[in-house]
Amino acid sequence: MNMFNLKNLVVVSSLLIATTANADVYVHGKGTNTYKRGLTQDYGYWGGYATANVSGTKYAWNWDGDSEVITNNAVVSAYVSALPASSVVRCHSAGCLITARAIYLYGNSKFSRVVAGASAEGGSELASIGSLGGAINGLNNSLRPSVARSFSHNTSVMTYHGGGSNSEAVPTWGLLLSPVTAATLPGEDDGAVAYHSTLGKATTGTWCDTDSVWYNPATYGCTAWNKGTQYSGHVVREIQYWGHSPSATFAARGW
Repeated sequence: MNMFNLKNLVVVSSLLIATTANADVYVHGKGTNTYKRGLTQDYGYWGGYATANVSGTKYAWNWDGDSEVITNNAVVSAYVSALPASSVVRCHSAGCLITARAIYLYGNSKFSRVVAGASAEGGSELASIGSLGGAINGLNNSLRPSVARSFSHNTSVMTYHGGGSNSEAVPTWGLLLSPVTAATLPGEDDGAVAYHSTLGKATTGTWCDTDSVWYNPATYGCTAWNKGTQYSGHVVREIQYWGHSPSATFAARGW
């Protein structure tokens, strides 16, 4: 469906109350799609979760899933213009990079908080070697860590991160199904993006998080307890392996 498989998306356990006075806005990740564009009620990317599990005012903000979002701000500008004030943004993968860029460029008036699942806001090393599909241009260029991290991600908008651990949770799968991933992504990863990105780390590196208890960190070139430093305003809430559908995952955690 897109580069960050939603089956591996981890939801944030501390945000279990799904009803809010603010508008909930779902921002999807990479992938060519046919969803209705702009601020809509088309939640096709989210596997039915949004309509089933969050009450109150809610929208999906859908975009083409493939455009440059750093050196060209057209997508980000359209996103910010469409958002209601004080939105609770629930983003996935590259949708979190767009959100971080929007906060950096336009401030926090449109954002109440951000719930980031499998965030790609720190980029993915796979984009730098053209392993995310297509040439290194458009969104793939934006997802290169050097580009994704070319602006400050420190924020006053609280951003709560959840990350998956697919290739580490089941090492054989990670090595057999994704040898490029295993060789390219530093430290822990979810099979497509490393923890330095999914968990809002301030620098790239072979970060390991002790909340991820499914494997021996040393196996993956990590040092136990080596969590790195968060960008300010970014908090890790949960790391988990999920092997079922996104709808079931989201519903189970109340994200």
